[in-house]
Amino acid sequence: MKMRLAWILALLPVLAGCSGGVDNDRLRADIISDERGFSVAKFPLNRQSAYLRAATAQGLVTFDREGRIVPALASRWMQADNGRSFIFRLNKARWNNGIEVDADDVAAALNSRIEELRESRFGEALGNVTRVDRMTGRVIQFRLRAPMPNLLEYLAQPEFGVIHNGNGSGPMFARQQGAAMTLRLREEESIDEIILSERRIFANGHRASIALARLQAGDTDIVLDGNFDTLPLLEAADPGSITTDYGMMLGQFGLLLVEAGPFLSEPANLEAIAMGIDRPRMLTAFSGTTWREQISLVQENIEDRGEVARPAWASQNMNDRKMRARAIISGWKAANGNIRPLRFAMPGGPGGRVMFAWLSADLAAIGLDAVRVAPDADADFRLIDRIADSSSAAWFLSQLSCQQTPVCSEEADMLVADARLAATAAQRRILLGEAEAILQQQRNFIPIANPLRWTAYRTGLLGYQGNPRGWHYLQYLGRDPT
Repeated sequence: MKMRLAWILALLPVLAGCSGGVDNDRLRADIISDERGFSVAKFPLNRQSAYLRAATAQGLVTFDREGRIVPALASRWMQADNGRSFIFRLNKARWNNGIEVDADDVAAALNSRIEELRESRFGEALGNVTRVDRMTGRVIQFRLRAPMPNLLEYLAQPEFGVIHNGNGSGPMFARQQGAAMTLRLREEESIDEIILSERRIFANGHRASIALARLQAGDTDIVLDGNFDTLPLLEAADPGSITTDYGMMLGQFGLLLVEAGPFLSEPANLEAIAMGIDRPRMLTAFSGTTWREQISLVQENIEDRGEVARPAWASQNMNDRKMRARAIISGWKAANGNIRPLRFAMPGGPGGRVMFAWLSADLAAIGLDAVRVAPDADADFRLIDRIADSSSAAWFLSQLSCQQTPVCSEEADMLVADARLAATAAQRRILLGEAEAILQQQRNFIPIANPLRWTAYRTGLLGYQGNPRGWHYLQYLGRDPT
């Protein structure tokens, strides 16, 4: 594997000379993935299948190029019943098989999909949704147990794309061509037919090394969905005339505690580990980016975040933090004996290796040994790299719930559940703040930074816009945004 990667990277500068201009009418997009194949019905969706579903099976709403909520299958919406109802008016539209979209079919498809997604990462958020009802032939209603201010953010995710009898409603139509997908925009429709644009996007899934080699060779125009683990490959590629976009996403990037042995069962020891990580030094090891450190469990600019003080050590300089952390570790060793090496489950790519090298050096400096294990191996900590599905404190705290991790707080879970049912924004914020304070004391998650994502594309590509959602839907690419 190492020899193969070295061979690919060695070829990149040679291949760079082969690239020409971008043909936006015949655009080629590679989505980074370790899996091959597309399936809009896959559960859970892999990344290339999520892009396909977002393109061919729009939801009631979607994200625009900048990550804002915009109409899709629904033309407009409103809240009613003190926030316990969302009413959507549907656009006049047809499924990809030409049959007219009806509110009955949309409501039935959404009810079925929501039941499926209750067993997914969306499960806790969907607890407030009781059902989706047809009101008229063009109007549907979401009935909620309590106000759900971030409902639209969830409905814009690819997983909520509406499919009826195997058909979405666009905005694109797709055909499989070998391992790739050919997608065309739906431009006009009538009773008899749906007219497709002559412009095409050819989408495929590849490992990062292959996708970057194809980009340099001129065999693809854009590489989507790079993360910190594949970032060193982009740096090694020396992309030259290729444009790169680095985005700091809303979400979680840090160490999740999954095995609390004698040493890790004490919050003071977890606090020492959190103090001992030199985040700025670790993050600057990835050149070319401005990667911001994160210390609080919930990002501090979240609107519904409660008033939770940062850890007391956050205001100290790094030398003082490490000195205090060493004292805590030394004291525990003196009372209890040696500490076995801590196991960290991390991705196997070059970014994971770089991250672990800095992490293990920081831990050694405070008296701890560390070993790196495979992502699915038994471990004490797992590196978590997740983009948020919604800009709510409830999303951050639900990732640390007893449904998600074995080291958790039932009291915090109850507070988050109560917050989801709160009648007012003020009540919600107070409850979420109390839950965050409990988890901050427990320290079952050690934040490091915001999630990082990167995109690389050839000069001349139209329609690309960086955004904090991490989604760059195919229907926008190759088109002049004006």
